[in-house]
Amino acid sequence: MARTKKIVKTKKTTPKKTVSKKAPVKKTVAKKALPKLPKIVFKKPDFKSPIYKQILKVFGFVVAIIGLIALVDLGVQYLNNDYSVAKVNSKRISKAKWHKNLENSYGASVADTMINDAIIELEAKKADVKVTDEDIKTQLDKIIARIGGQEAYESALKASNLTEEELKEQIRVQVLYTKVIGPSIEYTEDDLKAFFNQYSSVIFPQESATLAEGEKLDYEKYKEETKEQYIVNEVQTKQSEWLTGKKSEYSIQNNSVAKPKYGFLTTLFNLLSK
Repeated sequence: MARTKKIVKTKKTTPKKTVSKKAPVKKTVAKKALPKLPKIVFKKPDFKSPIYKQILKVFGFVVAIIGLIALVDLGVQYLNNDYSVAKVNSKRISKAKWHKNLENSYGASVADTMINDAIIELEAKKADVKVTDEDIKTQLDKIIARIGGQEAYESALKASNLTEEELKEQIRVQVLYTKVIGPSIEYTEDDLKAFFNQYSSVIFPQESATLAEGEKLDYEKYKEETKEQYIVNEVQTKQSEWLTGKKSEYSIQNNSVAKPKYGFLTTLFNLLSK
């Protein structure tokens, strides 16, 4: 058998053509000119114009109405707050009711204190006794030192809801009691020593703080100040008894505990008796 030869056809390859890429051409866009804006011209208002005058009248009227309403509103607020002591939502608690409750709770006690103050003022006038600013300052300085300094003193005032002026007035009245009743206080040297031994750390807190353990203050050195404080203490102890005796010497009308009494020409007789 004859062998057959395979005929293999070979493909002819044609060389590839190389195409060179061209760089992109930039297009230039012409800028459009912006339109010119019109000039803004402010015209001076014509105050003599009828329209302008009318606008001013309306504006002035509106301002006046708003001002009047605000003024009336403030007036109502003031009256409401002056009338009431507190407010819960829209419910107000009147000062009249508040005063009535205070009067019922503390009225008699406050009135009695004021009566006592009036008596000591009259007694001091009889004895030609006066309290100077220096007297008040001396006592105030002692209080500040005893409390522990200015800062502690101010905190104590705030906690007591008390102003310094109110405290000074209390000191003034107490000094009057001391000067009027004090001369009648009797005491011995032993009384002063016993008082000093018991209260020296309270009367002289700063001096006592510097002492060593077991050490005591010298009585002779602080004798005069101890004597002054002893008399003040004794005056406060005897003050109530002294006032009770003095009240019998005065004509006292206390309207906080009893209804006032009326008499024939009482006011005229009171004026003539002064």
